[in-house]
Amino acid sequence: MTNPVAVADPLDPVTQEILSSAFVAIAEEMAAVQYRASFSPIIREMEDYSCGLFDADAQMIAHAEAIPAHLGVMQFGLQVALTKFGTLDEGDVLIVNDPYRGGTHTPDVEIFMPIYHQGKLRGYAGSVTHHIDVGGAQSGDSADCTSLFQEGLVLPGVLLVQRGVRNQALFDVIAANVRAPQSTLGDLEAQIAACRRAAERLVELCDHHGGALVANAMSALLNDTRERVVAELSSWPTGEASAVGYLDFDVYDIDTPVRVAVTVRVEDGMLVVDASESSDEVKGSINVPWSSTCCAAYFALRSHLGPDLRMNDGMMQQVRVQAREGSILNPRHPAGVGGRHATAQRFADVLCLAIGQLVPDRAAASSHVSFPTFNFQAKDPYTGRLVMMADVIGGGGGATRQAPGENGVDSYLGNCALLPVEVAELEYPWRIERTELIDGSGGTGNQPGGMGIRRDYKLLTGEAEGPYYIEQSLPINVAQGAQGGHNGKPARVRLQRADGTWEVMPPKGYLRIKQGETISFESAGGGGYGAPAGSQVQD
Repeated sequence: MTNPVAVADPLDPVTQEILSSAFVAIAEEMAAVQYRASFSPIIREMEDYSCGLFDADAQMIAHAEAIPAHLGVMQFGLQVALTKFGTLDEGDVLIVNDPYRGGTHTPDVEIFMPIYHQGKLRGYAGSVTHHIDVGGAQSGDSADCTSLFQEGLVLPGVLLVQRGVRNQALFDVIAANVRAPQSTLGDLEAQIAACRRAAERLVELCDHHGGALVANAMSALLNDTRERVVAELSSWPTGEASAVGYLDFDVYDIDTPVRVAVTVRVEDGMLVVDASESSDEVKGSINVPWSSTCCAAYFALRSHLGPDLRMNDGMMQQVRVQAREGSILNPRHPAGVGGRHATAQRFADVLCLAIGQLVPDRAAASSHVSFPTFNFQAKDPYTGRLVMMADVIGGGGGATRQAPGENGVDSYLGNCALLPVEVAELEYPWRIERTELIDGSGGTGNQPGGMGIRRDYKLLTGEAEGPYYIEQSLPINVAQGAQGGHNGKPARVRLQRADGTWEVMPPKGYLRIKQGETISFESAGGGGYGAPAGSQVQD
């Protein structure tokens, strides 16, 4: 167990609560600035980004919780970078996206800025944002890259701005390696603006309360969170619980299921997560880097602790994750990780199933982890510029004892919104012809599972191409029902040719689409909870 942080001159409870809430408000204001300043729809409409505030030791203090897949990952990149720089000077801006140096996958670009008050380092501001493209063999996420080097420009932790002076050469290198530089550079500027706002607000707090008091409040917040987590975990039953799930397959070995297995136990006020029995890393890019593996464990624990607990390093230090080096949850450099989210979702799913066995009153049926997503590039017919449209389609949530599963949600580690129809048609040569819930896709039960979504995209002009993938296309891998509830239905992808004929597509691949053709994605349904009326046995 991590030793508590020393807290000098303990604060009175009222001031502590005021400052703790202020830290969260700073992170949330960062997110608001980035939301309004970003260029790409994947950020300003789908909200695939997160912001956080860190103390001077690079421990996360507060988080604007947009995407759970970003929960707790930023400090990995910041702490690894600081081993190289020692510390960051006032006016520096650090950029990181290397999955093997604390990042997640190359499209998730992390920006960090130190915050000084009267010459003393008081913390760091951080933003992690999914960029629509970072170069590489294919635009956006892909499940079939065989190496990190195919997945785009890798930034191991370098200074984008040094003591207030922009590193223009690095900006130029980034612009030269991406398909839509205007979008990428605009989104980077929005991340920097968000960090600047955090710096302004933390300096204001230090001006008002004193820098030492603010630092003291950060330490006290971490200690309080840690103590709450230890107390809660200590009330859980002893013993172990295990769960197993599978991905459909790796694109280079369609005959071998990819196993994600976990055993959990509580030990000395800490949740121990052992994923050592999971499959070896695969040739394709659905491997999960270490930061994302840990992130899924943080999410699963947080989901079973209740909504009142603040998310910070005090909670994350009470989770210990174990996974074999060279496994799908701890791959060796330079294994591909671009499609890591699908595997991380399955890991979150089996973690929740296992924890639900320890605390069955908080258990739920499985949510979908089908994660239909794509990134198609095409030429704008008016400007001739290359534009890239991405979307993430939600599916069915798992039911609980108290409530049915939610319909059309980006479950577990995801929280993306659907790309608005109006934005798709305004900015891209596509028309979204159908968005509807799939009746009957959720598992039946005393509480039914949530329904998946069908969404159809028709290309209006020219040609488009890009990677896509879904999971849970195989019936054996659908969302599981709980306590006699029935399983959800699987996902699928279809392509309608210009002559009106439909063709079922492989669940993962790279697609070239012609004018007049329509690509249709159907996400999976969630599991039901409890036996339906008149039924006692799972189908």
